[in-house]
Amino acid sequence: MSNDYHQLKKDKGKTARLGVWVILILIILFGLILIRFATSGSNSKSNNTGLPSKQAAYEVAKGIIKPSLKGSDAKFSDDGFEFGKRSDSVYVIRSYADVTNADGSQSRQYFKIRIKYNGGLATKANNWELQGLNLE
Repeated sequence: MSNDYHQLKKDKGKTARLGVWVILILIILFGLILIRFATSGSNSKSNNTGLPSKQAAYEVAKGIIKPSLKGSDAKFSDDGFEFGKRSDSVYVIRSYADVTNADGSQSRQYFKIRIKYNGGLATKANNWELQGLNLE
């Protein structure tokens, strides 16, 4: 009878050890998957250090504003723009563009634009949202 008891105890110990190994392997696999998931985003955006610079925001703003300007052949002031941030990803830009009117005369149109960066490649206009545009 004591032999059966010892055999039962040995069998339970084997299954307990097997259960512990299975749990440890599952924990390790979960950790590897978690690490893989956490680092997967950094590979594709290794050159992106966070929010876009003011120059990148201004370049996108020029592309958004150009269809709204009255006239053609818009020349934007690259050094004379004002820049501000309302929150982490909302940019406010004030500047002007010299446009050629239909009669051939030049006029200066001032604008103020508020755009929101939604993530992704900062040079693509699809990654930005127009929140407000005032033409003066």
